[in-house]
Amino acid sequence: TYEGNETGIVAIDTVSGGSANESGTPQEVTITITENENAPTVTLSTSASSILENAGSSLTLTATLSVATTEDVIVGISTSGTGVEGTDYGTISDITISAGATTGTTSFTPTDDNTYEGDETGIVAIATVSGGSATEDGTQSETITITENDSSPTITLTSSASSILENAGTSLTLTATSSIAANEDIVVSISTSGTGVEGTDYGTISDITISAGATTGTASFTPTDDTTYEGNETAIVAISSVSGADATEDGTQSETLTITENESSPTITLTSSASSILENAGTSLTLTATSSIVTDEDIVVSISTSGTGTEGTDYGTISDITISAGDLTGTASFTPTDDSTY
Repeated sequence: TYEGNETGIVAIDTVSGGSANESGTPQEVTITITENENAPTVTLSTSASSILENAGSSLTLTATLSVATTEDVIVGISTSGTGVEGTDYGTISDITISAGATTGTTSFTPTDDNTYEGDETGIVAIATVSGGSATEDGTQSETITITENDSSPTITLTSSASSILENAGTSLTLTATSSIAANEDIVVSISTSGTGVEGTDYGTISDITISAGATTGTASFTPTDDTTYEGNETAIVAISSVSGADATEDGTQSETLTITENESSPTITLTSSASSILENAGTSLTLTATSSIVTDEDIVVSISTSGTGTEGTDYGTISDITISAGDLTGTASFTPTDDSTY
C-alpha cells in the first residue's frame, strides 16, 4: 500500500526510580519512515470498444491504480467524439477508487433513439486525478464506437397532383420523404426532362433539403403562362442525387407532371394581296396564311388549286405555306404566266 512518507514521534512518558526525572523540556525524537513504493499512477480501460445503440446494456470503464493507497483516489472523466454525452449516451460519472482498493468503475450506456446518426464515437478520457498522490499514467483515453442499429435513410419523391393548368396561377408541391429522421441535413438534387423546358414552360425547381430531425422537405412546381400554343406538355421531375446522412434514393424516383394547355388550338385563314392580276403584270400576288395564335412549332399549310386556270400552265406552281414557330403568318406567291394565246 502506498502511504507516502510517515513519521513516528517517540517521547518520554514517565520516569521512575533513583529519583530520576525528565530533563527539562519534554524529550522526544521524530523518526521518518520513508515510503519505498512509487506514488500510484492511474490507467483507464473499457470492457469493449464498441456497443450497439440498442444493446440495452452498458460497457464498464475501469480506472486502475498501480498500487493501493490509504485514501480515496478520484478520477475525473471528460468526453468528446462524434457522439454527445447526455444525448447519444448517458452521463458518465467520475470514478472513485476507494482507499485500499486498486480499481473503480463507471458505466457507458448508449441511448437508443429513432434518429439515424450512423456510427458515432465516444472518446472517454481522464481529465483529473486527486487523492493518494496519484497521477494519470501518461494520457489515458478510450474510444468507444456506438454502432447504429437503424437502417440508413432512403428517399422517395411525390407530387401534390399529376397535372396543372398552364394559367392556374398556383404551384404544385414536390415532396421528398426520408424513411427515417437523421441528425444532419439531407440534400435531394432534382433533374428535369420531358416536352416542357425548365425555366421556360415552368419555373426553375430548387433542390430539396430535408432538415436534420425532419423526414420531409419540399420544392414548388410553377407553370409559366404564355400566349403561345404548345399543347399539353410534360415535365418529368426526378431525383438526380442524394447527399447527407448516408441517405440514398429509394430505387428510381420520378414524377411526370402534365402542364395542361389553356389556349385554344390554332385556326388558319388564307388571304390574297389582291383578287385579280394582269396576265402580263410581271409581278406576283402574295397569298398569306394566318394563324389565330403563335405556336411552338412550325405549321405547314398545304395548298390546292382549281378553277378555269391551270396551275403550272396559266400560273406558276404555288408552294405550300410554312408558318414558322413563333410567327403568326407565312406566305406563298401567285404568279400568272404570260403567253401569246387568247
